Amino acid sequence: MQRSKDALSALKQKYAVVPDVRSLSDEQKAWLQMKIQTLCGVAQEKNIVLALQKIGNRLAHATEDLSDSELQKIVSFVFENMGEIEKIVSV
Repeated sequence: MQRSKDALSALKQKYAVVPDVRSLSDEQKAWLQMKIQTLCGVAQEKNIVLALQKIGNRLAHATEDLSDSELQKIVSFVFENMGEIEKIVSV
């Protein structure tokens, strides 16, 4: 749970708003994916958590780089639900 809290804190500190992944370097995209995947490790039975788990599985099992549009959807979901995610990881 602490790792999820740390990942959430890092995301909030680095990006105040939803980043446009098209303008990010490959390294920045990889960092985002890593932090989001860490967030997805939270195990609770809530719709948002189920969505995070699905995202985590997608990121963990990707055999090729995600397209910018797919990564943008993931990043947008995380940032739009940041408040709820914060509540979950703070339990």
